[in-house]
Amino acid sequence: MPRSAREQLILSVAGQAFAASGYEGASMDRIAQLAGVSKPMLYAYFGSKEGLYVVYIERMGAELVDRLVRADRPQAPHAVRLRALIAEFFAFVSEYRDGWTVLFMEMNASRPLAEQIAQLRERIVAEIRRMLEAGTSSWPGLAAPASDGVAHAIVGAGDSLANWWLKHPEVDRDHVTDWYVGLAQAAITAAVRRES
Repeated sequence: MPRSAREQLILSVAGQAFAASGYEGASMDRIAQLAGVSKPMLYAYFGSKEGLYVVYIERMGAELVDRLVRADRPQAPHAVRLRALIAEFFAFVSEYRDGWTVLFMEMNASRPLAEQIAQLRERIVAEIRRMLEAGTSSWPGLAAPASDGVAHAIVGAGDSLANWWLKHPEVDRDHVTDWYVGLAQAAITAAVRRES
């Protein structure tokens, strides 16, 4: 198996282990067993358990941010842009359940890696804030500090709603997307009224 494919397999299995047991509970022995590789190979590829964890977090975080950036449609009406970003967020959560679980666990941790996750979260907030400030031809956008506050509120609501949805997989993704769009639109509308 080529190294890149084996590395991807190891990362996928590691994500399952980290999501199920957390960083402390996930063992390199178990990850090696699930991936069908030797423990020394894990260390040769990633250096340590922390190295494996950092690579996993970085890849999941980059994937999430990249997908949000690609989903944005700057020329589209505001509501269409917002829905596209939210739909892509829930597509990521659905496709990378383990990845989202690990990212969210780390967002609420006090370990040193939490700082990297905080930077990831800030990149996501910045993308939402940029969209809110840019506006469209039919909507003037929000100015600071409202744009920053609303962006944080939207991201926080998304975190919470995504975690709820993972515990309620019977709820259709389109329904959850609609709820989140409604929450975001309400926050934006309230801020626009306040600025007017």
